[in-house]
Amino acid sequence: MRHLKRLPEPEVLSQKKQEWTQNFLNSGKSRPDNSKYAHKSIRESLNAMSFHKCFYCERKLKNMPSEVDHYIEVSEQPSLAFDWHNLYLACNHCNNKSTNKAIPNEDILNPCVHSDEEIMNHISFEDEQIISNNDSVKGRQTIQKYKLDSNSLDKVRYEHLKQFHKVLIQIQRICMAEGRKKMNEAEINVLKRFQQAEQPFSLMFKIVLAKHDVL
Repeated sequence: MRHLKRLPEPEVLSQKKQEWTQNFLNSGKSRPDNSKYAHKSIRESLNAMSFHKCFYCERKLKNMPSEVDHYIEVSEQPSLAFDWHNLYLACNHCNNKSTNKAIPNEDILNPCVHSDEEIMNHISFEDEQIISNNDSVKGRQTIQKYKLDSNSLDKVRYEHLKQFHKVLIQIQRICMAEGRKKMNEAEINVLKRFQQAEQPFSLMFKIVLAKHDVL
């Protein structure tokens, strides 16, 4: 999870959200029409916001199923069914949070509200495993709500860590061969690419790089 800056509201929402909301509230249906809240232009804006990553786990969504998620569930506040600030982009894994409705949204981290520093105050990593930082309740509940500690996510994060360590070992070998104790600026920048916002699991790598004293 990384902080995300919300882009301007898509034009289709500005023009249609009042009509769509009223029609939905009048319909008596339990779910809104996803062809509307997941309209192509809305999905494109959400993808641009998150660099084609899940808002919650940072998994890359290119060539993967994804869902436009209601941060506050429609069953809780139907009037927010088409509210731009309530629409998030999630992988199927993170969107399947129905078993954790007992954890209120106000008790978890919100990528569109909390800064990277605030998120890292509550969440950290030990290798590929996500943990609550300093036994943070908010961090633990965020992990629980979105199942960020699942075996499937551990496996994907582990594969990305393997790539990072492969690059790190190559750089260390070059340093040893050239009799250098420190990496040069170009080598440091190669490693820093892993923590760039467009990269998968960039928060994990930001923490990893800090541990390696690269930042």
